[in-house]
Amino acid sequence: MMRPPRSRRRPSWWRLPTLRLAKLRPPTLRLPKLRLPTLRLAKLRLPTLPNVRRFGAAVAAGPWGRRLRVGTAAAAVGAAALAAVARGPALLRAVADHPYFAVTEIVVSPTRHVRAGTLLEAVALRPGVSIWRVDPRALAARLEAQPWVRRASVRREFPRRLVVDVTERRPAAILLLDQLYYVDTTGVAFVRVGERDPLDRPFVTGVEAAIVADDRPFARHAIRQALRLLAGMERAGLPFRVSEVHIEREQGITVFPVEPRVSLTFGWNGFGTKLTRLERVLQDFRGRESQIREVDLTMGEAAVVRLRQASPKGKGTHPRGAVRIARGG
Repeated sequence: MMRPPRSRRRPSWWRLPTLRLAKLRPPTLRLPKLRLPTLRLAKLRLPTLPNVRRFGAAVAAGPWGRRLRVGTAAAAVGAAALAAVARGPALLRAVADHPYFAVTEIVVSPTRHVRAGTLLEAVALRPGVSIWRVDPRALAARLEAQPWVRRASVRREFPRRLVVDVTERRPAAILLLDQLYYVDTTGVAFVRVGERDPLDRPFVTGVEAAIVADDRPFARHAIRQALRLLAGMERAGLPFRVSEVHIEREQGITVFPVEPRVSLTFGWNGFGTKLTRLERVLQDFRGRESQIREVDLTMGEAAVVRLRQASPKGKGTHPRGAVRIARGG
C-alpha cells in the first residue's frame, strides 16, 4: 500500500518572523566655512641705474664694503696658500726666484763719515738676488759691524727695492792711548783717527794706565763722566773751548780750556753745582781771565782760585801766585 506523498508546504509555525532593520544614516557633520586671508602683494618697483650705482658706492664705502674687500683678499690668499700646499715647495721656489722679484734698487739714507758704496760692500748682495732671499736682520747686523755705524735697519719694499736706514756714531772726544781714537757719546772708542781726520774734539788723557792694568770698568766709567762734564759745559755756554780733559783716579777730572790757559778741577761728581760756581768766578774776573792759573772746585762749597803774579822784572808771570777763595755757589 503506497504511502501518500507529503505535502511540500510547510506548516505556518515554521515561518520565522521577518526582521526589517531600519536604514542607518550616519550623522552629517557640517563644518563652518573657513575663509583664508587674502594676501595682497605690493607692486615692486625696480631701482633705476643711477640709484643702483649710488647704493653700490654707499655699500663699498661702508663697513660691509670693507668686509667684502677683506674677505676677497683673504680668499685670494687662501687660494694661493692651497695652491702652494698642493704644488709643494717647487711652486714657492718658482715664485721666489722669479726675475720680477730681483732687487734692482737699494736706497741708503744720507751719511757723513761712511760712504754708501762701503755700506753696500758690507751688505754683499749678489746681482739678481731675489728680494724674498734677503734677510733684513742679517743685513742690519752686517752694517752695524762697521765702525761708524751705530744703528742700522733694512726693510723690503716689494717687488724690487731695499731701503737701508743708518745712524752714524757722533765723535764726542778723542781718546789718547797708544794711538788716537774717536770716542762716541756713550764712551765707546770705536775707530782710530786717520791722518786726514779732523782733530777738533777735546782730548781725553789719563786712562792709559788703567787700560794697561786691564781695569777697563774704571776707564769706561771715567770716560763717561768726562763726557758728561763736557756736555754740561756746553749746555752752560761757557765762553771757552776745551782742549783737554785729564783723568786721575784720586783727583778726578781736570779740564784745560784753549783760552784762557787755566786748569779747572771738578773732581768726580756734582758737576751742575760746580759749573754754577765757576760761572760766578769768571764773572768776577771778566776781562782779567789771564790772571787765573787754576780753579779748584773740589773744596766743599768754595772755589779756590790760584792767581798768577808778575815777575820782578815785569816780564811774564811767576808760576806761584796768590790764592783766592770764592765762597757760595
